Amino acid sequence: MKANRALTARRDAFNIKEANTFKPKAESEFKKYRFRKASPEYLKGLKLQLSAERKRELIKQTIILLLSVAIGLIIFYSM
Repeated sequence: MKANRALTARRDAFNIKEANTFKPKAESEFKKYRFRKASPEYLKGLKLQLSAERKRELIKQTIILLLSVAIGLIIFYSM
């Protein structure tokens, strides 16, 4: 089972200090998590990316709203 666990090496949101093995451990020693530290450059880039996505989403929603209002008015006045 250890070999199978090694094959499924996944990146997790946490850095686990010690892998869980079959050795008997105390309950408090099973999972020791440390959060990964984000660099200031990464945070700055992430903020820029999120603000750009927010702007694109706002523009898209505005265009959809205007088109639906225009189509609704055309249908309403054509009857």
